Amino acid sequence: MAPTNNKEISISHNLCALPKEQQERVEVEKAAAYAVWKERNGHLASAEIEASQHKGELGSYFLEQVSRYKLG
Repeated sequence: MAPTNNKEISISHNLCALPKEQQERVEVEKAAAYAVWKERNGHLASAEIEASQHKGELGSYFLEQVSRYKLG
């Protein structure tokens, strides 16, 4: 972040402090972002293909995040 009043602002999050369910969702978000990056750079035909790596609700969440990252 840009310094404010000559003081640097730092925000830090300890992912290990999150409940396991939230940790898994963060990992799925990262995987979705990476899958979209791979698709955009020709390393993957479709980011949605990687949804099968995530089971149940996390697979649906992965697809939601892929859609989100494709728009962004």
